[in-house]
Amino acid sequence: MEPQTSAEDQINDLVAKAQLAFDAYQSYTQEQVDAICQAMVTAAAAHAKELATLAYKETGRGNAEDKTIKNIYAAQYIWKQIKNDKTVGTIEVDEAKKIEKIAEPLGIIAGVTPVTNPTSTVIFKILLALKTRNAIIFSLHPQALQCGVATARLMAQAAVDAGAPANLVQWISHPSIEASNALLQHPGVSIVLATGGPGLVKAAYSTGKPALGVGPGNAPAYIEKTANVKSAVTDIMLSKTFDNGMICASENSIVVDREILSEVKDEFTKQGAYFVPEADLQKLSDAVIDPQRHTVRGPVAGQSAEKIAELAGIKVPAGTKLLIGKLDGIGTNFPFSGEKLSPTLSMYVANTTDAAMNMCLGLLNYGGLGHTAVLHTQDNNIVDRFGHEMPACRILINTPGSLGGIGGLFNGLTPSLTLGTGTYGKNSISHNLSTGDLLNIKYVSRPTRHPIEFINELRALVQAR
Repeated sequence: MEPQTSAEDQINDLVAKAQLAFDAYQSYTQEQVDAICQAMVTAAAAHAKELATLAYKETGRGNAEDKTIKNIYAAQYIWKQIKNDKTVGTIEVDEAKKIEKIAEPLGIIAGVTPVTNPTSTVIFKILLALKTRNAIIFSLHPQALQCGVATARLMAQAAVDAGAPANLVQWISHPSIEASNALLQHPGVSIVLATGGPGLVKAAYSTGKPALGVGPGNAPAYIEKTANVKSAVTDIMLSKTFDNGMICASENSIVVDREILSEVKDEFTKQGAYFVPEADLQKLSDAVIDPQRHTVRGPVAGQSAEKIAELAGIKVPAGTKLLIGKLDGIGTNFPFSGEKLSPTLSMYVANTTDAAMNMCLGLLNYGGLGHTAVLHTQDNNIVDRFGHEMPACRILINTPGSLGGIGGLFNGLTPSLTLGTGTYGKNSISHNLSTGDLLNIKYVSRPTRHPIEFINELRALVQAR
Protein backbone atom coordinates (compact mmCIF):
# COMPACT_ATOMS: atom_id res chain seq x y z
CA MET A 1 0.00 0.00 0.00
CA GLU A 2 1.44 3.38 -1.02
CA PRO A 3 1.92 5.95 1.75
CA GLN A 4 -0.61 8.78 1.57
CA THR A 5 0.79 12.10 0.42
CA SER A 6 0.67 14.70 3.18
CA ALA A 7 -1.38 17.86 2.67
CA GLU A 8 1.79 19.96 2.62
CA ASP A 9 3.45 17.73 0.00
CA GLN A 10 0.28 17.77 -2.13
CA ILE A 11 0.14 21.57 -2.12
CA ASN A 12 3.87 21.95 -2.73
CA ASP A 13 3.51 19.75 -5.81
CA LEU A 14 0.50 21.70 -7.13
CA VAL A 15 2.22 25.05 -6.62
CA ALA A 16 5.45 23.87 -8.27
CA LYS A 17 3.52 22.71 -11.35
CA ALA A 18 1.48 25.90 -11.41
CA GLN A 19 4.63 28.02 -11.29
CA LEU A 20 6.14 26.24 -14.29
CA ALA A 21 2.89 26.70 -16.23
CA PHE A 22 2.64 30.33 -15.18
CA ASP A 23 6.20 31.06 -16.30
CA ALA A 24 5.55 29.49 -19.70
CA TYR A 25 2.27 31.40 -20.09
CA GLN A 26 3.98 34.77 -19.80
CA SER A 27 5.26 34.62 -23.39
CA TYR A 28 1.74 34.28 -24.80
CA THR A 29 0.28 37.14 -26.83
CA GLN A 30 -3.16 38.66 -26.32
CA GLU A 31 -4.38 36.77 -29.38
CA GLN A 32 -3.14 33.45 -28.00
CA VAL A 33 -4.66 34.13 -24.58
CA ASP A 34 -8.01 35.04 -26.12
CA ALA A 35 -8.02 31.92 -28.30
CA ILE A 36 -7.45 29.77 -25.21
CA CYS A 37 -10.28 31.51 -23.37
CA GLN A 38 -12.61 31.13 -26.33
CA ALA A 39 -11.90 27.39 -26.40
CA MET A 40 -12.74 27.10 -22.71
CA VAL A 41 -15.95 29.07 -23.17
CA THR A 42 -17.00 26.83 -26.04
CA ALA A 43 -16.34 23.70 -23.96
CA ALA A 44 -18.15 25.04 -20.89
CA ALA A 45 -21.19 26.08 -22.92
CA ALA A 46 -21.33 22.71 -24.70
CA HIS A 47 -21.34 20.89 -21.35
CA ALA A 48 -23.35 23.44 -19.34
CA LYS A 49 -26.34 21.15 -18.84
CA GLU A 50 -24.23 18.11 -18.04
CA LEU A 51 -22.26 20.00 -15.38
CA ALA A 52 -25.44 21.50 -13.95
CA THR A 53 -27.04 18.09 -13.64
CA LEU A 54 -23.93 16.76 -11.93
CA ALA A 55 -23.98 19.70 -9.49
CA TYR A 56 -27.65 19.16 -8.68
CA LYS A 57 -27.23 15.42 -8.13
CA GLU A 58 -24.19 15.90 -5.91
CA THR A 59 -25.40 18.81 -3.80
CA GLY A 60 -29.17 18.27 -3.84
CA ARG A 61 -29.65 22.04 -4.04
CA GLY A 62 -31.41 24.28 -6.54
CA ASN A 63 -32.37 22.77 -9.87
CA ALA A 64 -30.47 21.64 -12.93
CA GLU A 65 -32.24 23.99 -15.35
CA ASP A 66 -31.26 27.17 -13.49
CA LYS A 67 -27.76 25.86 -12.85
CA THR A 68 -27.44 25.36 -16.61
CA ILE A 69 -28.37 29.01 -17.10
CA LYS A 70 -25.75 30.04 -14.53
CA ASN A 71 -23.10 27.97 -16.29
CA ILE A 72 -23.93 29.60 -19.62
CA TYR A 73 -23.90 33.02 -17.97
CA ALA A 74 -20.49 32.31 -16.39
CA ALA A 75 -19.05 31.23 -19.71
CA GLN A 76 -20.65 32.82 -22.75
CA TYR A 77 -22.21 35.93 -21.25
CA ILE A 78 -19.27 37.01 -19.12
CA TRP A 79 -16.85 36.21 -21.95
CA LYS A 80 -18.87 38.43 -24.26
CA GLN A 81 -18.34 41.28 -21.80
CA ILE A 82 -14.60 40.78 -21.18
CA LYS A 83 -13.25 39.28 -24.40
CA ASN A 84 -12.10 42.67 -25.70
CA ASP A 85 -10.41 43.63 -22.42
CA LYS A 86 -6.69 44.19 -22.95
CA THR A 87 -4.80 42.10 -20.42
CA VAL A 88 -1.40 41.55 -22.05
CA GLY A 89 1.37 44.11 -22.43
CA THR A 90 0.54 47.75 -23.15
CA ILE A 91 -3.15 48.23 -22.51
CA GLU A 92 -3.43 52.02 -22.61
CA VAL A 93 -1.40 55.09 -23.60
CA ASP A 94 -2.40 58.51 -22.31
CA GLU A 95 -0.67 60.96 -24.62
CA ALA A 96 -1.67 64.01 -22.59
CA LYS A 97 -0.19 62.69 -19.35
CA LYS A 98 2.50 60.70 -21.16
CA ILE A 99 1.57 57.57 -19.24
CA GLU A 100 1.80 54.04 -20.64
CA LYS A 101 -0.05 51.31 -18.75
CA ILE A 102 1.33 47.77 -18.94
CA ALA A 103 -0.68 44.80 -17.67
CA GLU A 104 1.04 42.01 -15.78
CA PRO A 105 -0.54 39.00 -14.04
CA LEU A 106 -0.64 38.50 -10.29
CA GLY A 107 0.78 34.97 -10.22
CA ILE A 108 -0.79 31.85 -8.75
CA ILE A 109 -4.35 32.28 -7.50
CA ALA A 110 -5.90 30.17 -4.75
CA GLY A 111 -9.54 29.79 -5.79
CA VAL A 112 -12.07 28.87 -3.11
CA THR A 113 -15.59 27.98 -4.23
CA PRO A 114 -19.00 27.56 -2.54
CA VAL A 115 -21.46 24.70 -2.54
CA THR A 116 -24.21 27.07 -3.69
CA ASN A 117 -22.74 27.82 -7.15
CA PRO A 118 -20.14 25.07 -7.53
CA THR A 119 -19.76 24.82 -11.31
CA SER A 120 -20.56 28.34 -12.50
CA THR A 121 -18.09 29.86 -10.01
CA VAL A 122 -15.34 27.51 -11.20
CA ILE A 123 -16.02 28.44 -14.83
CA PHE A 124 -16.00 32.14 -13.94
CA LYS A 125 -12.77 32.06 -11.93
CA ILE A 126 -10.88 29.98 -14.49
CA LEU A 127 -11.97 32.28 -17.30
CA LEU A 128 -10.83 35.40 -15.45
CA ALA A 129 -7.59 33.77 -14.30
CA LEU A 130 -6.49 32.66 -17.75
CA LYS A 131 -7.70 35.84 -19.46
CA THR A 132 -5.26 37.71 -17.19
CA ARG A 133 -2.42 35.15 -17.66
CA ASN A 134 -2.59 33.83 -14.11
CA ALA A 135 -2.55 30.23 -12.90
CA ILE A 136 -5.22 28.98 -10.49
CA ILE A 137 -5.43 26.17 -7.94
CA PHE A 138 -8.84 25.36 -6.45
CA SER A 139 -9.89 24.36 -3.00
CA LEU A 140 -13.33 23.06 -3.88
CA HIS A 141 -16.20 22.75 -1.42
CA PRO A 142 -16.19 19.11 -0.17
CA GLN A 143 -19.94 18.80 -0.73
CA ALA A 144 -19.47 19.77 -4.39
CA LEU A 145 -16.14 18.12 -5.14
CA GLN A 146 -17.13 15.87 -8.04
CA CYS A 147 -18.93 18.55 -10.05
CA GLY A 148 -16.19 21.07 -9.28
CA VAL A 149 -13.45 18.71 -10.42
CA ALA A 150 -15.41 17.81 -13.56
CA THR A 151 -15.75 21.50 -14.43
CA ALA A 152 -12.12 22.34 -13.73
CA ARG A 153 -10.90 19.30 -15.68
CA LEU A 154 -13.08 20.20 -18.68
CA MET A 155 -11.79 23.78 -18.73
CA ALA A 156 -8.18 22.71 -18.20
CA GLN A 157 -8.30 20.22 -21.06
CA ALA A 158 -9.90 22.75 -23.40
CA ALA A 159 -7.13 25.21 -22.55
CA VAL A 160 -4.37 22.69 -23.19
CA ASP A 161 -5.99 21.59 -26.46
CA ALA A 162 -5.97 25.25 -27.52
CA GLY A 163 -2.25 25.51 -26.81
CA ALA A 164 -2.04 26.54 -23.15
CA PRO A 165 0.68 25.12 -20.89
CA ALA A 166 -0.46 22.17 -18.79
CA ASN A 167 -1.29 22.82 -15.12
CA LEU A 168 -2.51 26.39 -15.41
CA VAL A 169 -5.70 25.02 -13.85
CA GLN A 170 -5.40 22.57 -10.94
CA TRP A 171 -7.32 21.53 -7.83
CA ILE A 172 -6.83 19.76 -4.52
CA SER A 173 -7.85 16.19 -5.30
CA HIS A 174 -7.81 15.01 -1.67
CA PRO A 175 -9.52 17.89 0.16
CA SER A 176 -9.04 18.53 3.84
CA ILE A 177 -8.86 21.51 6.16
CA GLU A 178 -5.10 21.00 6.32
CA ALA A 179 -4.77 21.04 2.54
CA SER A 180 -6.94 24.13 2.17
CA ASN A 181 -4.95 25.99 4.82
CA ALA A 182 -1.68 24.90 3.23
CA LEU A 183 -2.84 26.28 -0.12
CA LEU A 184 -4.01 29.61 1.30
CA GLN A 185 -0.81 30.04 3.30
CA HIS A 186 1.66 28.82 0.67
CA PRO A 187 4.30 31.47 -0.10
CA GLY A 188 4.05 30.63 -3.80
CA VAL A 189 0.39 31.70 -3.90
CA SER A 190 0.05 35.37 -4.81
CA ILE A 191 -3.60 36.02 -3.99
CA VAL A 192 -6.65 34.29 -2.53
CA LEU A 193 -9.93 34.55 -4.45
CA ALA A 194 -12.58 33.34 -2.03
CA THR A 195 -16.33 32.95 -2.52
CA GLY A 196 -18.21 31.52 0.42
CA GLY A 197 -19.38 32.10 3.96
CA PRO A 198 -17.99 34.64 6.44
CA GLY A 199 -15.67 32.10 8.11
CA LEU A 200 -14.06 31.25 4.79
CA VAL A 201 -13.67 34.88 3.78
CA LYS A 202 -12.13 35.72 7.15
CA ALA A 203 -9.62 32.89 6.67
CA ALA A 204 -8.74 34.27 3.24
CA TYR A 205 -8.08 37.74 4.62
CA SER A 206 -6.01 36.37 7.52
CA THR A 207 -3.36 34.82 5.25
CA GLY A 208 -1.24 37.96 5.25
CA LYS A 209 -1.38 38.17 1.47
CA PRO A 210 -3.75 39.96 -0.89
CA ALA A 211 -7.22 38.48 -0.88
CA LEU A 212 -10.44 39.12 -2.75
CA GLY A 213 -13.30 37.76 -0.70
CA VAL A 214 -17.00 38.46 -0.72
CA GLY A 215 -19.27 38.68 2.29
CA PRO A 216 -22.78 37.37 2.92
CA GLY A 217 -25.89 39.15 1.73
CA ASN A 218 -29.09 39.84 3.63
CA ALA A 219 -30.70 41.99 0.98
CA PRO A 220 -33.88 43.88 1.83
CA ALA A 221 -36.38 44.79 -0.88
CA TYR A 222 -38.52 47.85 -0.23
CA ILE A 223 -41.84 47.84 -2.11
CA GLU A 224 -42.70 51.53 -1.88
CA LYS A 225 -46.27 52.77 -2.21
CA THR A 226 -45.80 54.10 -5.76
CA ALA A 227 -44.38 50.80 -7.05
CA ASN A 228 -45.94 48.83 -9.87
CA VAL A 229 -46.98 46.02 -7.56
CA LYS A 230 -47.38 43.33 -10.19
CA SER A 231 -43.94 44.04 -11.65
CA ALA A 232 -42.32 44.20 -8.21
CA VAL A 233 -43.80 40.88 -7.11
CA THR A 234 -42.89 39.25 -10.43
CA ASP A 235 -39.28 40.42 -10.01
CA ILE A 236 -39.05 39.11 -6.46
CA MET A 237 -40.66 35.77 -7.34
CA LEU A 238 -38.21 35.33 -10.21
CA SER A 239 -35.28 36.22 -8.00
CA LYS A 240 -36.22 34.02 -5.06
CA THR A 241 -37.18 30.96 -7.08
CA PHE A 242 -34.19 31.06 -9.48
CA ASP A 243 -32.06 28.08 -8.42
CA ASN A 244 -34.11 28.16 -5.22
CA GLY A 245 -32.70 31.47 -4.01
CA MET A 246 -29.01 30.59 -3.67
CA ILE A 247 -27.50 33.62 -5.38
CA CYS A 248 -26.22 35.80 -2.54
CA ALA A 249 -27.78 38.98 -3.99
CA SER A 250 -31.29 37.55 -3.74
CA GLU A 251 -33.80 39.28 -1.49
CA ASN A 252 -34.14 37.92 2.05
CA SER A 253 -36.81 40.31 3.34
CA ILE A 254 -39.46 42.56 1.88
CA VAL A 255 -40.49 45.86 3.43
CA VAL A 256 -43.96 46.92 2.29
CA ASP A 257 -45.72 50.27 2.71
CA ARG A 258 -48.97 49.67 4.57
CA GLU A 259 -51.01 51.50 1.90
CA ILE A 260 -50.33 48.72 -0.61
CA LEU A 261 -50.03 45.74 1.75
CA SER A 262 -53.29 44.09 0.69
CA GLU A 263 -52.47 44.46 -3.01
CA VAL A 264 -48.96 43.10 -2.49
CA LYS A 265 -50.18 40.07 -0.55
CA ASP A 266 -52.85 39.30 -3.15
CA GLU A 267 -50.29 39.48 -5.97
CA PHE A 268 -47.78 37.25 -4.17
CA THR A 269 -50.51 34.69 -3.48
CA LYS A 270 -51.63 34.84 -7.11
CA GLN A 271 -48.06 34.10 -8.24
CA GLY A 272 -47.56 31.08 -5.97
CA ALA A 273 -46.33 32.45 -2.66
CA TYR A 274 -47.74 31.26 0.66
CA PHE A 275 -48.02 33.50 3.72
CA VAL A 276 -47.16 31.35 6.71
CA PRO A 277 -49.64 31.86 9.56
CA GLU A 278 -48.26 33.42 12.74
CA ALA A 279 -48.87 30.15 14.59
CA ASP A 280 -46.49 28.32 12.22
CA LEU A 281 -43.80 30.98 11.92
CA GLN A 282 -41.66 29.61 14.74
CA LYS A 283 -41.64 26.17 13.10
CA LEU A 284 -40.52 27.72 9.82
CA SER A 285 -37.79 29.75 11.52
CA ASP A 286 -36.52 26.71 13.43
CA ALA A 287 -36.38 24.67 10.23
CA VAL A 288 -34.57 27.33 8.19
CA ILE A 289 -32.16 29.05 10.59
CA ASP A 290 -29.25 27.47 12.46
CA PRO A 291 -29.50 28.74 16.08
CA GLN A 292 -25.73 28.79 16.62
CA ARG A 293 -24.67 30.51 13.39
CA HIS A 294 -27.86 32.63 13.08
CA THR A 295 -28.01 31.97 9.35
CA VAL A 296 -29.49 29.37 7.03
CA ARG A 297 -29.04 25.71 7.93
CA GLY A 298 -26.71 24.03 5.44
CA PRO A 299 -29.18 21.33 4.31
CA VAL A 300 -31.96 23.91 3.79
CA ALA A 301 -30.10 26.26 1.42
CA GLY A 302 -31.33 25.74 -2.13
CA GLN A 303 -34.29 23.50 -1.27
CA SER A 304 -37.73 24.13 -2.76
CA ALA A 305 -40.45 25.94 -0.83
CA GLU A 306 -42.53 22.76 -0.60
CA LYS A 307 -39.56 20.78 0.72
CA ILE A 308 -38.84 23.43 3.37
CA ALA A 309 -42.48 23.47 4.41
CA GLU A 310 -42.35 19.69 4.77
CA LEU A 311 -39.19 19.95 6.91
CA ALA A 312 -40.95 22.53 9.08
CA GLY A 313 -44.12 20.47 9.39
CA ILE A 314 -46.25 23.13 7.71
CA LYS A 315 -49.03 22.31 5.26
CA VAL A 316 -48.94 24.44 2.12
CA PRO A 317 -50.91 24.37 -1.14
CA ALA A 318 -49.50 22.17 -3.89
CA GLY A 319 -47.27 24.16 -6.21
CA THR A 320 -46.18 26.68 -3.57
CA LYS A 321 -43.06 28.47 -4.83
CA LEU A 322 -42.20 30.83 -1.97
CA LEU A 323 -42.79 30.99 1.78
CA ILE A 324 -43.31 34.39 3.42
CA GLY A 325 -43.43 35.04 7.17
CA LYS A 326 -44.31 38.40 8.74
CA LEU A 327 -41.92 39.67 11.41
CA ASP A 328 -41.95 42.65 13.75
CA GLY A 329 -38.26 42.72 14.64
CA ILE A 330 -34.71 42.25 13.35
CA GLY A 331 -31.70 40.51 14.89
CA THR A 332 -30.83 37.41 16.90
CA ASN A 333 -34.17 37.48 18.73
CA PHE A 334 -35.85 37.24 15.33
CA PRO A 335 -33.73 34.54 13.61
CA PHE A 336 -35.86 34.50 10.45
CA SER A 337 -34.66 38.05 9.70
CA GLY A 338 -31.23 36.74 8.62
CA GLU A 339 -29.87 35.48 5.30
CA LYS A 340 -31.86 32.47 4.10
CA LEU A 341 -30.47 31.42 0.67
CA SER A 342 -33.75 29.67 -0.10
CA PRO A 343 -37.23 30.50 -1.43
CA THR A 344 -38.24 32.02 1.91
CA LEU A 345 -38.79 35.68 2.82
CA SER A 346 -39.45 37.64 5.97
CA MET A 347 -41.91 40.52 5.56
CA TYR A 348 -42.14 43.85 7.37
CA VAL A 349 -44.93 46.41 7.15
CA ALA A 350 -43.96 50.10 7.26
CA ASN A 351 -46.29 52.91 8.27
CA THR A 352 -44.01 55.62 6.88
CA THR A 353 -41.13 56.00 4.44
CA ASP A 354 -38.80 56.76 7.35
CA ALA A 355 -39.83 53.52 9.05
CA ALA A 356 -39.24 51.56 5.84
CA MET A 357 -35.78 53.06 5.41
CA ASN A 358 -34.90 52.19 9.00
CA MET A 359 -36.08 48.63 8.53
CA CYS A 360 -33.89 48.24 5.43
CA LEU A 361 -30.93 49.69 7.33
CA GLY A 362 -31.53 47.28 10.18
CA LEU A 363 -31.66 44.29 7.85
CA LEU A 364 -28.41 45.29 6.13
CA ASN A 365 -26.75 45.76 9.50
CA TYR A 366 -27.88 42.27 10.47
CA GLY A 367 -25.61 40.25 8.20
CA GLY A 368 -25.89 42.06 4.88
CA LEU A 369 -23.71 45.15 5.12
CA GLY A 370 -22.29 46.27 1.79
CA HIS A 371 -23.97 43.67 -0.38
CA THR A 372 -27.29 44.49 -2.04
CA ALA A 373 -30.45 46.50 -1.42
CA VAL A 374 -33.47 46.50 -3.71
CA LEU A 375 -36.09 49.20 -4.22
CA HIS A 376 -39.35 49.07 -6.17
CA THR A 377 -40.77 52.55 -6.74
CA GLN A 378 -41.78 55.10 -9.35
CA ASP A 379 -40.67 58.04 -7.21
CA ASN A 380 -37.22 59.35 -8.17
CA ASN A 381 -36.92 61.21 -4.87
CA ILE A 382 -37.21 57.88 -3.08
CA VAL A 383 -34.57 56.41 -5.41
CA ASP A 384 -32.19 59.23 -4.53
CA ARG A 385 -32.75 58.84 -0.81
CA PHE A 386 -32.46 55.04 -0.88
CA GLY A 387 -29.26 55.21 -2.90
CA HIS A 388 -27.63 57.65 -0.52
CA GLU A 389 -28.78 56.06 2.73
CA MET A 390 -28.32 52.32 2.14
CA PRO A 391 -24.88 50.90 3.07
CA ALA A 392 -24.93 48.50 0.12
CA CYS A 393 -22.65 48.41 -2.92
CA ARG A 394 -25.42 47.32 -5.27
CA ILE A 395 -28.56 49.47 -5.12
CA LEU A 396 -31.00 47.80 -7.50
CA ILE A 397 -34.03 49.74 -8.71
CA ASN A 398 -37.10 47.88 -10.05
CA THR A 399 -34.95 44.80 -10.61
CA PRO A 400 -34.79 41.18 -9.36
CA GLY A 401 -32.11 41.05 -6.66
CA SER A 402 -30.30 37.88 -7.68
CA LEU A 403 -30.16 38.30 -11.45
CA GLY A 404 -29.74 42.06 -11.10
CA GLY A 405 -26.88 41.85 -8.62
CA ILE A 406 -24.69 39.62 -10.78
CA GLY A 407 -24.93 42.31 -13.44
CA GLY A 408 -25.17 42.87 -17.15
CA LEU A 409 -28.36 41.01 -17.97
CA PHE A 410 -30.66 44.02 -17.76
CA ASN A 411 -28.53 46.68 -16.10
CA GLY A 412 -25.10 48.26 -16.51
CA LEU A 413 -23.36 46.46 -13.64
CA THR A 414 -20.26 44.42 -14.48
CA PRO A 415 -21.25 40.76 -15.06
CA SER A 416 -19.67 38.67 -12.31
CA LEU A 417 -20.19 35.81 -9.89
CA THR A 418 -18.03 37.40 -7.19
CA LEU A 419 -19.69 40.47 -5.67
CA GLY A 420 -17.63 42.70 -3.40
CA THR A 421 -19.16 44.37 -0.35
CA GLY A 422 -16.48 46.96 0.39
CA THR A 423 -15.37 47.86 3.88
CA TYR A 424 -19.03 47.68 4.93
CA GLY A 425 -18.73 43.89 4.64
CA LYS A 426 -14.98 43.72 5.40
CA ASN A 427 -14.09 43.21 1.74
CA SER A 428 -11.24 44.76 -0.22
CA ILE A 429 -13.47 45.59 -3.22
CA SER A 430 -16.92 47.15 -3.45
CA HIS A 431 -17.70 46.22 -7.06
CA ASN A 432 -18.40 43.12 -9.13
CA LEU A 433 -15.06 41.41 -9.66
CA SER A 434 -13.64 41.30 -13.19
CA THR A 435 -10.36 41.14 -15.12
CA GLY A 436 -8.96 44.40 -13.76
CA ASP A 437 -8.87 42.92 -10.26
CA LEU A 438 -6.49 40.15 -11.34
CA LEU A 439 -3.83 42.35 -12.93
CA ASN A 440 -0.84 44.34 -11.77
CA ILE A 441 -0.75 47.58 -13.75
CA LYS A 442 2.67 49.14 -14.34
CA TYR A 443 2.77 52.85 -15.10
CA VAL A 444 5.55 54.01 -17.41
CA SER A 445 5.73 57.75 -16.88
CA ARG A 446 7.56 60.15 -19.19
CA PRO A 447 8.06 63.82 -18.22
CA THR A 448 5.39 66.24 -19.37
CA ARG A 449 7.97 69.03 -19.15
CA HIS A 450 11.61 69.44 -18.21
CA PRO A 451 12.18 69.33 -14.44
CA ILE A 452 14.34 72.47 -14.53
CA GLU A 453 11.27 74.46 -15.64
CA PHE A 454 9.44 73.42 -12.48
CA ILE A 455 12.41 74.25 -10.27
CA ASN A 456 12.72 77.68 -11.86
CA GLU A 457 9.01 78.31 -11.23
CA LEU A 458 9.46 77.44 -7.56
CA ARG A 459 12.54 79.68 -7.26
CA ALA A 460 10.63 82.58 -8.81
CA LEU A 461 7.80 82.10 -6.30
CA VAL A 462 10.28 82.06 -3.39
CA GLN A 463 12.04 85.17 -4.65
CA ALA A 464 8.74 87.01 -5.06
CA ARG A 465 7.91 86.57 -1.33
